[in-house]
Amino acid sequence: VEGFHLVDMALERGCVKTFISLTPYKGELKDVEQIIVTEEILEKLSSTKTPQGIIAICKMDSSNNKVLGDKVLYLDDIQDPGNLGTIIRTALAFGYSAVALSQDSVSPFNSKVVQSTKGALFHLPLIKEDLKSFFERGYHIYLTALEGVDERTISKLEAPFVLVFGNEGQGVKKENLKLGKSLRIEMSGIDSLNVGVAAGIFMYRFRKE
Repeated sequence: VEGFHLVDMALERGCVKTFISLTPYKGELKDVEQIIVTEEILEKLSSTKTPQGIIAICKMDSSNNKVLGDKVLYLDDIQDPGNLGTIIRTALAFGYSAVALSQDSVSPFNSKVVQSTKGALFHLPLIKEDLKSFFERGYHIYLTALEGVDERTISKLEAPFVLVFGNEGQGVKKENLKLGKSLRIEMSGIDSLNVGVAAGIFMYRFRKE
């Protein structure tokens, strides 16, 4: 993670293993390795155009043994890091309890994803898991699809539920569409939206009150 805001959030979470910067950290770094480097080295390590002079290497729990709650967002083959980061950030804003991804989705720890979450990934359980496993555990599955039911006809989603969004170009996989009820956003003039925009609309619509 890079930048003062993200590094501070990672330190609060207690997941920082190595702290890399131009100058020593002013606070206490418990059980954290600290490495002071030159500007040249920091620029080579950084993935941003204008480095803030501070980077942290973190270790996140990648196991599936997490409490996911009753309001899960599922991303089926999402590929764009910017979309994923935006969706994770929005999920936290609207009270979702976890974000799950299919095995073929972009990594939630991709550097662009990390930056675009603005720290939200430190506050939500993130896992990679097959959608079918949620179905087998008794979750109600709601999928977004062009041929689905108008979401305005649904007052609320029955908990525990998983709200599913598909690949940017192909949508939700056909085999997954069989696992639950399909919903759509009523539109005019165009037949589809960017997945980040669509996810934001649905998450706001079925947000935690």
